[in-house]
Amino acid sequence: MTLLDVSGLSVRFASQGRTVHAVEDVSFSLAAGETLGIVGESGSGKSVTALSVMRLVPAPPGRIVAGRVLFQGRDLLTMGDEDIRRIRGREIAMIFQDPMTSLNPVLTIGRQLTEVLEVHLGLHPRAARNEAVDLLKLVGIPEAASRLDEYPHRFSGGMRQRVMIAMAVACKPKLLIADEPTTALDVTIQAQILEILSNLQRELGMAMVLITHDLGVVAGLADRVAVMYGGQIVEEGPTAALFADPRMPYTIGLLGSIPRLDRPDDRRLTPIRGKPPEAAGPPVGCRFAPRCRHVAPVCRTEPPQFRPIGQDRHARCHVDVRLADEGMHVQGSRVLSPKDA
Repeated sequence: MTLLDVSGLSVRFASQGRTVHAVEDVSFSLAAGETLGIVGESGSGKSVTALSVMRLVPAPPGRIVAGRVLFQGRDLLTMGDEDIRRIRGREIAMIFQDPMTSLNPVLTIGRQLTEVLEVHLGLHPRAARNEAVDLLKLVGIPEAASRLDEYPHRFSGGMRQRVMIAMAVACKPKLLIADEPTTALDVTIQAQILEILSNLQRELGMAMVLITHDLGVVAGLADRVAVMYGGQIVEEGPTAALFADPRMPYTIGLLGSIPRLDRPDDRRLTPIRGKPPEAAGPPVGCRFAPRCRHVAPVCRTEPPQFRPIGQDRHARCHVDVRLADEGMHVQGSRVLSPKDA
């Protein structure tokens, strides 16, 4: 059953007299209980896509210029403000990137949690406080009852992120959007946060959109992966299939640039040459063409269509590229060159 269906989503921003094409013709769907990982470099449009689903794109300067966002068959983009407020936080929740600034510094943790429960579930303040204690315990915060009356500055970054997760799942939403949920956290805390999200998803039966630049995270958590570049989804498919046989040169480049610790004789990364396109003036043809090793004349003049490339897979590319063309193969979630084999 399709829970979320995004079709032809395009978002523009007005900036210093220019039009920034932040998101261009993005389409994807999500089934109930499924996890979709959205990956890509900074500035590729991942967060703007998430904010568009939540109807949180600031206007001005932002504007959703095209597309549909169907949630359980209802178009979120055409709903009235009151209707979208009832859905936001209760049926669809979001964890934002920075736990250090996402909480209100002048309100206690308890008040910020109980407000969610009182507004969306209509709980009495005493019942909301009891539920808030249970939520903090659920995300692994010790001495939960006594910590309700503390302010955010008393919590570490990892603990603040746990609070943000508790707030997001307070109403048992059907869809959770996690935007870089482990940013600025050390590796040990990252693993704990991801384990909490995975456990909560199983317990609550939520669908999840996981936005990250870390391919290792999506390899372990996502059922499907959408790769974004220059405001567009350039490849999408089941996680195992996409990692085993990436077909878009940008995806191959991402997998090939993962740092390796098991090759002490060669610690150099294999970067993707060049830089991402200017969002205010993207290339006429394929947006990855200036950086692509397999560029053909058509790539510079005609935008590629997002076309099927197999069962439940799509790619936005004129050239059918295989790992063999690069002299590479896959081992686990890593792309290896011949000298690594």
